[in-house]
Amino acid sequence: MQGGNVAKRSADFELDGDDPVYIQIERWARTNIQNGAWPPGHRIPPELDLMKQAQCSRATVNKALTNLANARLIVRHRRHGSYVRQSTEEHAVLGVLDIRSEIEASGRTYSYDVLERSITDADAEIADWPELTAGEPLLKLLAVHRGNSTAEVLEERLIRLRIAPEAETENFDESPPNVWLLSRLPCTRLAHVIRAKTSTSREETILDVAPRSALLVSERRTWAEDQPVTWVRLFFPSDRNEFTGEFNPLDPGRAAAIT
Repeated sequence: MQGGNVAKRSADFELDGDDPVYIQIERWARTNIQNGAWPPGHRIPPELDLMKQAQCSRATVNKALTNLANARLIVRHRRHGSYVRQSTEEHAVLGVLDIRSEIEASGRTYSYDVLERSITDADAEIADWPELTAGEPLLKLLAVHRGNSTAEVLEERLIRLRIAPEAETENFDESPPNVWLLSRLPCTRLAHVIRAKTSTSREETILDVAPRSALLVSERRTWAEDQPVTWVRLFFPSDRNEFTGEFNPLDPGRAAAIT
């Protein structure tokens, strides 16, 4: 992870009162984050530097940084230091996930890059997608969703060519596959699983995350009129993404609209 440009010069640390030292360190860091001196992605001073400036123990510095991490103000990486947390993207647990709209709503420029594509058959994929018919052709994609050229989400996708044959020659330059498919086939059913995993070297390279980073994985299968259409697995860096949802059993109309 790389630090951003400093918008304002951060003040050197100085003890500022009678509070415990860890609180004074925490207060100083919060001030620098809130006034923009440390923008999102900025690497904060190493623990050894803070120990020298505050003339305190590593345990004292660690307590301050732990509080900042628990407050979701910084992200700590073993051997890589601590950084100001990037703004968090929220994604719907229920309903159709539209990554393009989420990125554009944040004011960033969206792009979708297909890294690999091939035609495969269902025999190789049926373990992940048991509703397939043996031997049927599938379009297999590896792609990345970007915001301002930064990789935000890695996508692995399968599309049934029996149901959407035009996908074989579609380049998805104008619309990513989920939007392209929804414009042609209504989504009448969706199955969704969210799990956590540790990043592989391939995922680290594409998403530009530190080794053995925590990723959130959203695995979705969608149907149109009881026909399976697409299976997708989406990989999100966990330090800047979260999934949210709301279910109100007293409002069945609202529940029906989003499930």
